[in-house]
Amino acid sequence: MTAIPQMRVSTGIEGVDTMLRGGLIPGRPYVVEGPFGSGKTTFCIQFLQQGVRQGERALFVAIDEPPSELRENVRFLGWDVGKIRILDVHPAAKAYSKRVSLVEVAAQRAVGSLREARADAKTESMKQMSPDLTPQSLQLMLKQELQEVRYSRVVIDSLTSLKRLSASEGEDIDSGILSLLRFLSEANLTSLFVTDVPDPASLEPEMFLSRGVIRFHKFMVSSRTERFISVEKFRGSAHDTQPRPLRITKSGIQVDAEKKVGKSVLKMFDAVPAEFR
Repeated sequence: MTAIPQMRVSTGIEGVDTMLRGGLIPGRPYVVEGPFGSGKTTFCIQFLQQGVRQGERALFVAIDEPPSELRENVRFLGWDVGKIRILDVHPAAKAYSKRVSLVEVAAQRAVGSLREARADAKTESMKQMSPDLTPQSLQLMLKQELQEVRYSRVVIDSLTSLKRLSASEGEDIDSGILSLLRFLSEANLTSLFVTDVPDPASLEPEMFLSRGVIRFHKFMVSSRTERFISVEKFRGSAHDTQPRPLRITKSGIQVDAEKKVGKSVLKMFDAVPAEFR
């Protein structure tokens, strides 16, 4: 019996798709982790852009950066992110826009009322909103958003900030994260959750519930920044287990899936305990 080829979702980066043996498995949640400046957000934008090129609906949930800064940061790449819908959920959001490509809110319970609010009443409504942001409130916001638009790709940037901003603690956050990942999976969304390098002393729920972990690495070698990428986990498929060199260019991230990481970089990488990589 001939095996049926497994459907894949392109990340928009040929080298990464090669490492994943064709791309991500659709409808599953994945973690994108790494240190600051390693290329995580750029990778996620390319992932969403690829979906837009293919006629899909893409959503970027902005927690770390306001939409204006996000657009400015990727403008140098020559990308048109106007077709990517951006949901700004940071509690400090000060404005609301009803443009197709930009929605700014600060709390789930205010989303519906703001959409019908008169222009002169919006400022006062924003002042009265709760600043709390939790995995549970974010899930409710996404549930409402998905009732209006059928998305196929979602990025949440970042899960680390979501946890820091949440008023909940301990098990409440963990259960909220688990519920959020399950919700997006049941909605058949291919989703990327951006995180910083995890604390090796704690077992983060997203690390064992996600279907895959794509890790970005950045080291200083001889006064030069070296970047590379590795696929730490990819359930349901074979994948490249070797780290591959990564470059951030004027056209975005490029990964050479056939090239090995330099010996000096690999030596430094091997010297770092696995839980800290």
